[in-house]
Amino acid sequence: MKLLILVFALIASGSSFALDCSKADNTIDINQCAQIQQAKTDEELNEVYKRVLAMLDGIDKEPDQRIKSDLKAGLIKAQRLWVKFREADCANVYDFWSNGTIRSVMYSDCMRARAEQRIKELGEYQRP
Repeated sequence: MKLLILVFALIASGSSFALDCSKADNTIDINQCAQIQQAKTDEELNEVYKRVLAMLDGIDKEPDQRIKSDLKAGLIKAQRLWVKFREADCANVYDFWSNGTIRSVMYSDCMRARAEQRIKELGEYQRP
């Protein structure tokens, strides 16, 4: 029995390293590819968010009377609300597709699409 579990674990781990998403043709592979793409987009989102925070931190430290609030704190608050929105919105997408095997892909695609949109929105932050 232990040998069977070991063999299954090796097969499962080996297949994930050899996954070619351009040839994914079953539910497990398609779901895994969608999750991989979502993770890449989330990583990009986090990098953009960190850059914008650093830029706003620099502005907040300038002695400019026109700036009446803490811009960095405002963005952090907005980002936290956006994360809650994305989670709720995509959970609803998952629930909508709950009767099919496509639900996981639809959820991952929703999360990725919302992140791509947020990357664009954060890209609009530019030094005034």
